[in-house]
Parts: sequence; C-alpha cells; structure tokens
Amino acid sequence: MQRYKVTFRQRIRYFFDNIISQGTPALIAMLFLTFLIVAFLTSLLLYFMRVQDDAGMDMTFFEAYWSSLMHVIDQGTITGDADWQLRLATLATTFIGIFLVSSLVTILNTGFSTKLDELKKGRSLVLEENHTVILGWSSKVFSIISELMIAHENQSSSCIVILADEDIDMIKDEIKGKLGSTGKTRVIVRHGNPRDPIDIMIVNLNTAKSIIILSPDEAKSDAYVIKTILAIVNNPIRKKEQYTIIAEIHSDVNKEIAKIIGKDEVTVVVSNDIISKITVQTSRQSGLSLIYNDLIDYTGVEIYILPVKNSSGHTFKEAMFAFEDVLVIGIRKNDGTILLNPPLDSIIHVSDKLIVIAEDDIDLVFVPNTKYVPKPIDKELLKKNSRIKIQQKTLILGWNNNTKIIVKELDNYVLNDSKVFILADVPDLEAKVSELDELTPNQRVSCMRGDINDRSTLNKLHFETYDDIIINSYSDMYGIQEADAITLITLMHVRDIAEKLGKKFSIVSEMLDVKNRALADTSRADDFIVSDQIISLVLAQLSENKELASIFEDIFDADGNEIYIKPATNYAQEGKEVDFYEILDAASQKKEIAIGYRLMRNINEPIGFGIVLNPIKSAKIKFTAEDKVIVISED
Repeated sequence: MQRYKVTFRQRIRYFFDNIISQGTPALIAMLFLTFLIVAFLTSLLLYFMRVQDDAGMDMTFFEAYWSSLMHVIDQGTITGDADWQLRLATLATTFIGIFLVSSLVTILNTGFSTKLDELKKGRSLVLEENHTVILGWSSKVFSIISELMIAHENQSSSCIVILADEDIDMIKDEIKGKLGSTGKTRVIVRHGNPRDPIDIMIVNLNTAKSIIILSPDEAKSDAYVIKTILAIVNNPIRKKEQYTIIAEIHSDVNKEIAKIIGKDEVTVVVSNDIISKITVQTSRQSGLSLIYNDLIDYTGVEIYILPVKNSSGHTFKEAMFAFEDVLVIGIRKNDGTILLNPPLDSIIHVSDKLIVIAEDDIDLVFVPNTKYVPKPIDKELLKKNSRIKIQQKTLILGWNNNTKIIVKELDNYVLNDSKVFILADVPDLEAKVSELDELTPNQRVSCMRGDINDRSTLNKLHFETYDDIIINSYSDMYGIQEADAITLITLMHVRDIAEKLGKKFSIVSEMLDVKNRALADTSRADDFIVSDQIISLVLAQLSENKELASIFEDIFDADGNEIYIKPATNYAQEGKEVDFYEILDAASQKKEIAIGYRLMRNINEPIGFGIVLNPIKSAKIKFTAEDKVIVISED
C-alpha cells in the first residue's frame, strides 16, 4: 500500500488547527511568541544595517530589539526617526504590529465572550460549604426554597444550590418571578444531569449539608431517582463521611431498593403514600390538614428534637409540665430511637433529647413546675375516651395513582361492611376497582364511570347517604392547572349540593398548585390537600433534620400514634374555665398528649380556622360542646 505523503503546508495547517482547538490561552501564547519573533527579526535587520539612534550612536542589539518590540506593540509615530533606514524598518514593523495587536484584541474579545457563554451554561464548580443541594427540577422547588429561607432566617448567610438538566435562565426567571428576593439565602443554579456522576460533583456534594433529590415529572421517575442515589454514593471522588440524602420517590415498592443502595445515608420520602394517608386521616377529621401544614412548615410552630439542660433523671411527665410555651411530645434516646408519646414514668437520661413542639429552635433548660398540681380527672370524663370504628360510607370523585392507596388505607379505620363509591372518567375503571377487593376486607368498593364536573351525573349519587367526600385530582391525566380546574368545578358543585340538602359533609379536595386553593373560597371550613406543597414541606424539614422522618412516619401511619381531633368535653366540663395545664393533665391520664384545640366559633376565620397549636398553658379558656381538643394518641 502506497503511503500518503504529507506536505509541509498540511503539517503547518495541522499544527495551527491544534493550537486553535486549545482555546483562548493557547492563541494568546502563540500571538505573544509571534510578537517576540517579529521583534527579533527586525532587531537583527537594524543591528546589521548599523542603524543609529537619536543620539547618532550605533544601536546595540538590545536597543534594536527593544525599539522593534515597542513598535510592534505600540503603533506610534514613526516620523520622528531621523534615519530613512530606521523609518522603513519601523514602518514594516508597525504594519505587522497593527495586524498582531488587532488579532490580540479580537482573541481577547472572543475569549471573554466565550467565557461568559460558559458561565451562562452553569458549568463552573461551586465552592460553597454547608449548603443545601437540590438535584432535579419540579414545581416543588419553589416551596422548598421558600421554607428553607424561613428556616435560615437566624443565619447571617445561607446557600441553596440547584442542579437540573434545564435552561438555567428559565430556572432563574421562574424563581425570581415566584419568590422575588431570596434575602440572605443565595440561590445558585447549575446546569447538568443529576444522574451523571461527573455532573453532580459540580455542586460540590462533599461539602454540602444535605442533598434533596426531586422526582422528575415523567414516566419511570423512581428509576431516575434511584440512579441519582447510585451516582452519589458510588462516586469514586465522594467523601468518606456519610451524606445526608433526602430522596423523593412515588411508589412504596421502590422504597426498599432505594434504602438498599443508600443504606443509612438516604432518607426516603414516598410521596404517594404520604399524600394518601393524610387524605384518609383528614377525610375522617375536619381540620387535620391545617394541623399537618402548621406542624411541617416553618411558620408558626414546628417539631424539633432538642437537648434540654438539667432534664436527666426526671420523668417524661415532669418534662411535659416544665415549659409554659413548649410542648414535650416524646424522647429521642441516645441510640437514635424515637419514642413518641412514651409512658409517663419514662426516665430521661443524660444523652437523651426531647421531641417538642415550639415556635423556634431554642435552648431549653428544665425547671420543675411547682405552680401546677395535677388534679384527678373526673371519672365521667375518663370514660369519655377515644374514637371508635364505625361503618362508613365514602364517596370518591376522580382518580389518580393514589386512589388505590387511599381506599386501602381507609380500610384500617372503618368497621366491616363499610362502603366506598368511586365516580371517575378513566379507562378500565371497573378493572382498576376490582383489584381492591382483596385489599379492603372491611369495605365494599363499587364504581361508575362518569364526568365529575357534570351536575346531572352528580345529582344521581344520593349525596345525603354519604359521610365523607374525597375529590381526587386527575394529576395522572392532565397538567397542573387543568387538573386543578376540574377539582375546583367539582368542589363548587358539591358545596352547592350540600347547601341544598342542608347537610354538612367532610369534604377533602386534592390540589396541585397552592395558588389555586385561594380560588376555592378558603374562608370555608373544607379541607385541602395541596400535594406538591406537603411533600415540599416534608423534604425541607428532613433536609434540616433527617431524624424527623421517624416522627412523620409514626404520625402519618394508621398504626402507632396519630393526631386526633376529639371533643373538648372529653377533657373539661362544658363552660368551665380551665387552663391548658389541666387539659394536658386530663389527656395524659388517657395516655394521650394534648397539643392544642379548635374553637368551632372561630371556624370560618381566614387564619387558623379556629385551630390553636401549642397554646400558652396558663391562659384560661372555656370550651363549648362543639369545641375540640387536638391530641397525639394511639387511637
């Protein structure tokens, strides 16, 4: 085979192409070398031509080189040179210098523009420390940032870094448009694939305080989240210490594999499971959604796990009565075990922490309460105990992937022969409902395919026979705004039907966009489950303290301790003036912890809807027969 002959011109072009491909620094270096070479050649000419300087002396080689270099760099006047040989030489040098300097300006300008374009692409390394990283992009980002801004108000400066495979200008514009100024919290955006081991290191995970992995709004989203976890924990340049990773997945079936991969580094939030459980609990207890929102956002009161000075050796009951404006609801043992609503005689040890409901993360010092003397509860009040399971008839309007979980979860709270009827306009509705037969031994589930926005269809449902109504979002079929519009129209019809019947229903509506909740006339006492917002709040809380996961899991689950809204007359005589110490004491004798109350006369107030959590314990109050006490209890 004849070998291809490479010409000298091709070699020069190949060499020049390689220099160009190296970018701006290589071009500047090449140009600078050209400056030196041109000045050297000109200085040789001047030196051998015996050109004289302004003083009439022959130039030395150094003087000739310096003069040539200055003419290459600075194309100044050449008429001042007395010698025509020098004029001609410097004229040629000047023309070459004009070309070289112009090239240098062009290269610098191009390099600067290129660098700006690279910065706009968001590919530079983040050099922050103790920052919160959000991997992925969804509508939950705005609530997460908003909550973290509130959580970090007591810090002089904080930082949130977002890595998403989206246009960063679009992300910045949306954040600015929805949140405005982020105050002391800086938000940094980087462009990259959250599932790429190289891209994720741009946001400096090794120095991050916590990492939030958002589930993308697309098919097989859980698989993407699991791949992101793999990219973090198996990254060859990861730190040796454990990460704090909060991962959102949709399906409970993928929770186990996420935990296997992430081990103790990953806290998994199963969004569909949480939303379904809150929906069921709220449908049975009007106002519960407001309580949950208050406890898991950073406005009002929150749940904290705090060390309490001087509490060692004292009992849990003593701790319950030790603080005027803080509610003690559990113990976090030294080994990490969470005890919510433990026995009253449980001893607090040196390294234990207390689980409290408070308005802020504060330093607590245990001081025994000597002012309040526990009183024996009235025997009649002691008999008035907890809720009991009943035969219940529930109407579900609409369908999404959570509907099956809702019906299955509802089965834990009702007696045998309860009924659920589902009206939805989805394909194969009957087949989907038939899958619930083996999962709901206490309920008979039936269905009808129909338009939940059609009044004539709704009028055929005999609303007067139902106890609770759940309006599910068509989140699997439509976009956020269209799905919320369907929910709102259905809610308006249901409210009108209830008014015409003169019957009060427990109505729970699932919304996707929190702004659409305001359109539903929130002065009404109906409950709203804003699914994206709730999950955002949970993710934000866990990113600040992942130990809260065990508490949330206990409260949201049908087993163990939950939040109940019970008649106030179970804890105090109607019309009798009491303080919250007495309510707390009465609840403790029933193995419950009172955390607040609801005054039904204030139910239509736009703020709180009559709900008061963590009240000042010494403040006096009178309850009516309609008022409620909010407790943490096993039943």
